[in-house]
Amino acid sequence: MSNLIDNKKVALFVGCFANYYYPEVGMAALEVLQKNDVDVIVPDQVCCGLPMMAKQNSKGTYKNMIYNAAKLQQKVAEGYVILTTCSSCSLFMKRNYVLYGNEDAVCVANNTYHFSEYLLKLYKAGSMQTGFQTVSESVFYQTPCHLRAIRIGQPTIEILRLVPGIILKHISDQCCGMGGAYGFDKAHYRVSCEIGKTLTKQILASSVDRVVTDCGGCKLQIEAYCGCAAEHPLLLLQEAYGN
Repeated sequence: MSNLIDNKKVALFVGCFANYYYPEVGMAALEVLQKNDVDVIVPDQVCCGLPMMAKQNSKGTYKNMIYNAAKLQQKVAEGYVILTTCSSCSLFMKRNYVLYGNEDAVCVANNTYHFSEYLLKLYKAGSMQTGFQTVSESVFYQTPCHLRAIRIGQPTIEILRLVPGIILKHISDQCCGMGGAYGFDKAHYRVSCEIGKTLTKQILASSVDRVVTDCGGCKLQIEAYCGCAAEHPLLLLQEAYGN
């Protein structure tokens, strides 16, 4: 823990969704970390492998895992920890990389943190910049299933509560129905919609200023069902820092 806080060196694992569809998240992560005097690098990387595993492409998954493990382990050896902005990447790298029995992959798994998990550690050590501007808005926060599966508590909620003015009007643990790659399949569309009904009803009844979730898949599903924008919490933190 002391090295993690004292070094303040982060190797950012951007993830496919932020890299290709939602680059604002990567930029927000960079600005939030720099605001906290964190040395940030973006090492060479490929997809974490989770989407391929979901489609039973075990060879592709293993190939990507080996590639990432070799690249990221080098950065861990240089004193960096690995930071993810995506709850699905977080889960897969923290929990599944160790299952492959590769020494580099185990090292990566043991040194990977979800962004809010890392920021919360900084905060508890008195090393997080909390000079936020007031954001006077109500928020509906949806906890992604993959974030709950990591079993690290609710670090994103704890971080959002540090921002003055934010009212977390509703915190939901309901599944959106996307289920990683599951909801993208035509054959699963109706079931996916059925699974997401409860969350949809909660959001439509909430009358909030903003809907927030850590997961890109959840974001897509929420926007499709509810007709409202869903944001990554890092964008809210970026705004609170005045960026």
